[in-house]
Parts: sequence; C-alpha cells; structure tokens
Amino acid sequence: MEDKKQKLIEIVRGAAQKKPRRKPARPAPAVRIEGSHNIVGDGNTLIHAQTLRPRNAIDPRASELSEAQKLRLRELINEWITVHNTVRTRARPLTHAAAWSSFQKKFRVTSYHILPLDRFDEAVRWLQQQRARIDGMKTAPLRDARWRARQIAYIKARCKNQLGDAELYRAYINRRFGKVSLTELTDDELAATRTYIAQKKPA
Repeated sequence: MEDKKQKLIEIVRGAAQKKPRRKPARPAPAVRIEGSHNIVGDGNTLIHAQTLRPRNAIDPRASELSEAQKLRLRELINEWITVHNTVRTRARPLTHAAAWSSFQKKFRVTSYHILPLDRFDEAVRWLQQQRARIDGMKTAPLRDARWRARQIAYIKARCKNQLGDAELYRAYINRRFGKVSLTELTDDELAATRTYIAQKKPA
C-alpha cells in the first residue's frame, strides 16, 4: 500500500515539473511587391504606392540660340563622336549621351537649348578643340580616311573667315616646306600647317 502511495506521489510531482508545451510559431506572412506598385501580403493588397518622378522639361522656345546655332552645336557634337570612335578604337566608344553630358558639365546647363547666347562662340571653340585633340593623334591619319580633307578644310576656312586672307597659308608652306599647295603636303607637314594656322592671330 505504501509503495502505491509513493508511486502516486512521484507521478504527481513529475507532472508538476513538466514544462508546458509551446505552440509552434506561425510563419510570418509572405510579402511581395507586384506591378503597379502594389505591396501584397497573404494575397491581400495592403498599400498602393505611387512613385512621382520629376521631369526635366525644356521649352525650346525659351532658348536664346537660333535654330541655325543649335544645328551647329549638334553638327559639332556628331563630328566629335564620329572622329573619336573612328580614331580611338581602343578607347571606350563615345556615345551621344556621354558627349552631351560633358558639354552640359562644361557649360553648367541641363540642355544646349538653354545655353546663353554670349557663350555660343565659346561652346563652338570647345567642341572644335575636342575634335582637334583627336585629329592631333599620330594614328589619326591612318585610321580616318577623311582626316586630310578635314585639315585642309579647316586651314582654308580659318584663313578666310578668321584671319581675313584666304591665301595666308601659302607663304608658310612655301617657306617651310617648299610647296605651294596643301594637297602636296605630307601628313606631318599638313598637321604642322594646321597648328600654325590655328595659333595665328588676326592682324
């Protein structure tokens, strides 16, 4: 009898010492983002978020530049890109986006449409310098079939339009190289003549 009581006491004590079972934790509801900016949890739409992005609207009518001046800038950009990608074949290709980004950073504008009129000539010179740097590379005459024609056109145009004497280059090439025509010059002689004319100031 005593043994049965002792066993009963031990069973009661053991039951009292057992820890209550914890209920298994429920997994957190899955959250996913679907189209139209809907945030969905357990299949139910919780939030509809609308994203507003600022637009950089440029009104071309507010530009100080004429259409001819804008066209000139676009032509120079295209020439720079073409020459870069023709001559600098081992460099990263120059894209229109990268070229315009450099232009905008240089002149601190968000578009060439809003370039101040009094900086137009400066912008033209800057774009011409970008192309001239590439034209001055030793590999340019070899990789660009239009290189010679471009140098000759520049020399003649500058002599006539900026220096006021269409034949100004003749005295230089005759004295320096003993030649009378730009077409007779070697590539090195033509490059030297271009540099001379580019650096010469109007009288």
